[in-house]
Amino acid sequence: MKRTTSLYRSVAAMALLAGISFTSCNKNIPDPTPISYPVPTTASIGELLNNPSFSYLRAAVNRLGLMPTLMDKNTKFTVFAPDNSAFNRLFAALRLPQAEATVGALPLTTLAPIVQYHVVPGQTLSSSMIPETYPNTFMPTLLQASPSPLLKLVNFPSRRGGNAFVNEVRVSSADIAAANGVVHIMAGVIVPPNTTTILQALQADTSYTFLLAAINRADQGLPNNSKVVQLLGNATPYANFTLFAPPNNAFRAFYRALGNPNPTAAFANSIPVNTILPIVAYHVHIRGVLGTPPNVSPDLIRVFSTNLPSTPTQATSFLSMLSPTAPRLTISASTGVKGTGNPVPAAITRPDWHNLNGVIHVINQVLRPQ
Repeated sequence: MKRTTSLYRSVAAMALLAGISFTSCNKNIPDPTPISYPVPTTASIGELLNNPSFSYLRAAVNRLGLMPTLMDKNTKFTVFAPDNSAFNRLFAALRLPQAEATVGALPLTTLAPIVQYHVVPGQTLSSSMIPETYPNTFMPTLLQASPSPLLKLVNFPSRRGGNAFVNEVRVSSADIAAANGVVHIMAGVIVPPNTTTILQALQADTSYTFLLAAINRADQGLPNNSKVVQLLGNATPYANFTLFAPPNNAFRAFYRALGNPNPTAAFANSIPVNTILPIVAYHVHIRGVLGTPPNVSPDLIRVFSTNLPSTPTQATSFLSMLSPTAPRLTISASTGVKGTGNPVPAAITRPDWHNLNGVIHVINQVLRPQ
């Protein structure tokens, strides 16, 4: 948390300093000397989109006025390019006509973020440059995250053996070289994250009132600026949280096991804070703990379903910040996520609920550290 806040402040400070410099000293800046660059002779990214398989994407790029930018051979881009079949799968899921005309019918407020989220400016990212380290890297896209042009929404390329992904979407064909960058063909459309934070997403869905009540009760044991509602409500797009979220029915079953036959969300208030705090903290997955006690912070992590290990693997949670010897989670793509105190793993019933500051995976049990 401290790291993401520091990053946000650093960016803001850079913007402020830049503004001061240009407003106070612009009279002393000499005119720039034009620099001539050799123009590559191979096809640009824009020209590659003339392939009939990309007619939907080409129509979207033209509608947004981005084609001249992608034709410019003096720039560099990495484009994750959904082909027509990828767009058709999205349109089918949205119950829209599977036709190129749908691209022209979508509101620009819907179409522009989708297209911009597929374009990484200023870099040529080949598949071999994507690390296999758990869980992924991140790349700032053309999609603006806030009123400041310095903050862009990021997508998350990852690689597992011979397969590459962006967020939860597989790359079907990688490393198509262009004069101004590289194109990776996507098997699906990479949908940008919701504009809501994880906290706002939970608050807007009545299926999570028990979880929110448990979080509020746990926060009574945490100092200000370290409360779970503040962490999950952090709107900085470079925050990377992963929350395993049990819905109300999972909490009802958990509370019945504690001896309450007809529990309500308010039952959380009768549980001692030092009992419910470790349970809540156990549901937030992190890479590890930075620093040494008492000055510790989470090494944040945004894990998509494609990033989950294929075999059961121990993983760290926020609980490790409270106690270095805390029980670990056991995570597996095939079985789900298991707490030390759970007899069987919790299944992930809704993966990849992608929000501004992280990912929610809905699970069917409350995770128990002991």
